[in-house]
Amino acid sequence: MDQKLVGISEIAAMAKPPVTKQAVANWRSRYDDFPKPVQTLQSGPVWEAEVVESWLAAKTGHSPVVISFINQKGGTGKTTTSIAVAEILAKEFQKHVLFIDLDPQTNATVNLIKEEEWRKRDQDGRTLAQLFKAKLSTETKFDIEETIIRGVSTIDDGIPRLELLPSSMQLIEVQERLPYVALQGNYETNPQDILRRALQPVIERYDFVIIDCPPSLGLVTKNGLRFSTHYVIPVIPDILSTWGIFQIVSRIAAFCDDINWQIKPLGIVATKVQANMELHSRIMRQLEEGRFFNEKHTDLKQPPLFKHYIKQNVHTARGADSNAPIRTFQQKYNLNYDNFYGLTTEILDACK
Repeated sequence: MDQKLVGISEIAAMAKPPVTKQAVANWRSRYDDFPKPVQTLQSGPVWEAEVVESWLAAKTGHSPVVISFINQKGGTGKTTTSIAVAEILAKEFQKHVLFIDLDPQTNATVNLIKEEEWRKRDQDGRTLAQLFKAKLSTETKFDIEETIIRGVSTIDDGIPRLELLPSSMQLIEVQERLPYVALQGNYETNPQDILRRALQPVIERYDFVIIDCPPSLGLVTKNGLRFSTHYVIPVIPDILSTWGIFQIVSRIAAFCDDINWQIKPLGIVATKVQANMELHSRIMRQLEEGRFFNEKHTDLKQPPLFKHYIKQNVHTARGADSNAPIRTFQQKYNLNYDNFYGLTTEILDACK
């Protein structure tokens, strides 16, 4: 019996519910197990229908997990932790990962690519600042495909499954103008929804999207939260860093109510921990016991403390230099690698 062949349009129609041809193209990029075409005709590739049907039955409807790493206080190890989780997901767990650097400090960007490359992209308008500028001026153009950088990281000179949307210091100035988007003629554009809409053509390529948020809950951060499914709070176990946990949880809960969207707190990760410091040990016990919400008179629950914590380590800080001769996880994260791996495993389990 002759095999039935189908093209991209037919595959899009076979999906339940039907999807666009762009979605099928995204699946081909995202999933290593997407069936290979049996041949490529002048009109495009074709697949065996029966094979595609089996694949669709197993995969259709799977949306990426989008995790924002957030703390309103700077210097909590947020960027290092989010990068490590993204790298381990992509390299060790073979996940397709998009890392979004929303922090104008650009520390994550210049950790994953060389500073020279970032400067050129910033000058050429191939960073996230350009996306927001395009909503403020009809003369500014933004191309999501041109802005995404593929195969980033200092590990192995780049991890094939890890991609980056780079940041820009220009985000500081752009954020102040975002409330005036409607005045530029974009009357139907919600300034909190700009990033989500820009990612719609490509987001289904990824298993995970990791967002490094700025140390604030301004409009740029809300663009990340707008389509996040989960969030993680990195904190140093001291009084100043942990004081804001309730504010983060309560403000995100209020934001979720406003936009009718659920963002689940995955947990709190202790960073820069000094095991021989009595204060750190005491605060970690309090975090583990959930004491920080006890006196708040609220129905909100304190997110759990992840079992794996990140130790204060000078070698981990040096690993942030993209120009350093680093090719392995052990070189980049030193003694903290096992902790980052364990944390990533915990995050995967919590997302299930």
